[in-house]
Amino acid sequence: MSENTEFQMPIPAPELERLNFLLGEWTLAGSTVESPMGPATPITGWESYEWMEGGFFLIHRWESSFEAAGMKVVDAGHEFFDYDAATGRYRTHFFNSLGPYDHEASKYHGGFDGDALVVTGPARITRGPNADGTVTVDSDVPVGEGVWAPFMVCTLTRNP
Repeated sequence: MSENTEFQMPIPAPELERLNFLLGEWTLAGSTVESPMGPATPITGWESYEWMEGGFFLIHRWESSFEAAGMKVVDAGHEFFDYDAATGRYRTHFFNSLGPYDHEASKYHGGFDGDALVVTGPARITRGPNADGTVTVDSDVPVGEGVWAPFMVCTLTRNP
């Protein structure tokens, strides 16, 4: 670096602002979808989204519970969203209590389809804002090459 070069602080990608519809604390309610994996079962919990200091990462925290195979399952975790300007894609990386940790299976990437953020990894997760201020979260699982089946449908309601 020459003496005349000034250090410039990096700035977050402006595309990250599209994630602002997720900010806040939410109550989660929904269910799995009846499928070959089992009957539909209610899901309840909470989620929160906030910007990490600096504004480069959106931090998603959650805890939810549901019944599976006759037992209560609690899923808690953290997910980090960012934007890769080189690929033009949003990325997420999550860590949860259901382990064991699989580095590649915990990464998703995608973009917006209209107002909804759609990220794909081992599943496809769509988060879309609704006119009433809620957010719909749909999770789909692969059932063939490029074919997805609904697995879970939830609604996030913003806490006062």
